[in-house]
Amino acid sequence: MKISHRACFFRWVVLTAVLLSLLVSSAFAEDTAAPEQAEAYSGVADASQMTTVEDVVEEGMIPLDASSLRNGVYPVAVDCSSSMFRIESCILTVADGAISARLYMGSSAFTFLYPGTAQEAASADHALHIPVQEDETGACFFDFPVSALDAGIPCAAFSKNKELWYDRTLVFRSDSLPVSAFAGDMLLTPEDLNLADGEYTVEVTLSGGSGKAKIASPVRLHVSNGNCTAEIVWGSKNYDYMKVEGVQYFPLNELGNSAFEIPVLLFDRPMPVIADTIAMSRPHEIEYTLLFSSESLKRSEPQHMELAYARQFTVDYAADGTALLTIAGKDQFRLIPRDIDPSSRAEDGIPCISVPVSSIYLASSSAADFFVQLDALSSLGLVSTSAENWTIPAMRQAMERQEILYAGKYSAPDYELLLTEGCSLAVENTMILHSPAVKEKLETLGLPVIVEYSSYEPHPLGRVEWIKLYGLLTGREEEAERFFNEQVQSLDALQNLEQTEQKVAFFYVGSNGIVNVRKPSDYVTRMIEIAGGVYPFTDIPETDNALSTMNMQMESFFAQAKDCDVFIYNSTVDGGVTTMDQLLQKSPLFAEFDAVKNGRVWCTEQDMFQQTSAAARMILDINAVLTQSEPQNLTFLQPVQS
Repeated sequence: MKISHRACFFRWVVLTAVLLSLLVSSAFAEDTAAPEQAEAYSGVADASQMTTVEDVVEEGMIPLDASSLRNGVYPVAVDCSSSMFRIESCILTVADGAISARLYMGSSAFTFLYPGTAQEAASADHALHIPVQEDETGACFFDFPVSALDAGIPCAAFSKNKELWYDRTLVFRSDSLPVSAFAGDMLLTPEDLNLADGEYTVEVTLSGGSGKAKIASPVRLHVSNGNCTAEIVWGSKNYDYMKVEGVQYFPLNELGNSAFEIPVLLFDRPMPVIADTIAMSRPHEIEYTLLFSSESLKRSEPQHMELAYARQFTVDYAADGTALLTIAGKDQFRLIPRDIDPSSRAEDGIPCISVPVSSIYLASSSAADFFVQLDALSSLGLVSTSAENWTIPAMRQAMERQEILYAGKYSAPDYELLLTEGCSLAVENTMILHSPAVKEKLETLGLPVIVEYSSYEPHPLGRVEWIKLYGLLTGREEEAERFFNEQVQSLDALQNLEQTEQKVAFFYVGSNGIVNVRKPSDYVTRMIEIAGGVYPFTDIPETDNALSTMNMQMESFFAQAKDCDVFIYNSTVDGGVTTMDQLLQKSPLFAEFDAVKNGRVWCTEQDMFQQTSAAARMILDINAVLTQSEPQNLTFLQPVQS
């Protein structure tokens, strides 16, 4: 079929038009490429496209700029106005007068940030947009400038999927920073307040966690040498430790709500702490802040008995006039003034004792001296030592006058007599622990049983300080305080006694040939050291029991005490020895000891341990033995004759 010239011309026109169209279209595409790229980051999400916006700037927040912080790198908590912008963690860097934050994200949903609003980000040069980065582990992060802490900072985030800018507000919380991050003039420290040593109360506010946790307020504050600690009592028993500045602190108690003693580093600014709770399926460390108000500080009277040396008992006073006595860290008693009904204070199974106490059954002869010194023999009704066995004249005379009655040995007391005489308290020595049935029987009869641990104090003044407990029990606190202070002064005067470097062994030999010595931490050991001697058994490992003595085989004793300069034989168990022959009858090996060869063997008097208050006199006796060739006028030591 023939194609006409007209048809050919028409086809040529169409083809030319198509080619021209393609050329124009290509040129136009090149001319509009840059605007399209800009438009890719120009979308802004409106209110309908955003989740609920939270107000994260709290009332009372005061913005802090870089001048308030020390140069360094710190972890910091960040609050965000949108739950969709998940910040896993943040590291703050302070340097050269500026603050920057590295925001580690919970996802890769956002590709750019901008320090401003979404509208500002949409119109800004793309070079100013902050891109997402990845660290070596693949975690996504942004490096973001921070103008101030505790202030709402606008932050626009560009969504990878929506290709829109979203408005966010970030607050970098100063209360999550460690105390060391702040410049010195930003903190009110205990040192700034110049608090005198003593006890205070202070109001404290808890923040953080779920908001459900509670603590008791005001709290008790203790200041010593410029260091300040607070006793934090939680509203539950489910906290097993706390952390302050990375240091771990454990509970003060085993029963009741969790209580901790932690340092107070600053006032009037939230102090970050961590508390570990075991209330959930597994333990969780939870971040809190504590704000101690300096305006609420009040000096308070001592809330517990001040003890300088004693470690085997404590007394904590309550606002209602009662007191909690704890013996050896385990046995507790509630001391109730006589004008208060004890049944109204009975709780947690803790025995109640009405004070002042009358008609005490004293089965610990070493405690009798305290009652003599306090002029409180009228508080004693019964004892476990017969009149002829007392070496304390006042005790023997009181029994002869029938003012104090013999009620049988500690292991076999006359229960009927105790009840007839209206006994209200039994004071036992630790031997009662070997007769648990007796202790249980006394308690069944309604008698609280205090076990006396004064002989386990590591310092002689710790033993003497038990007089404060007996002063509290008998209503003679002032007399007890005065007597103890006199003893402290007497012992202070002995601190400069000549140190002779002579070795002194204090011991006795049991019927089985075993040698009993004092533990290195015992108060008798300390008395020897104060007197100027050296105790030879400091390297032996101590047993875990609470006893103040330990047993040794004669061979071990010989190895460590052969070169001792002085022997002191403890007469209070087996009656002691008066001659060298009696000592050798206990073991012929004693003839090989230097102290025996040189005739420097001494024996204690029977009343040494009944004269509890005479620690200074005993120390002077030991010093005289060490420094004088023929000591005279000794009170508690007598020479063992050759």
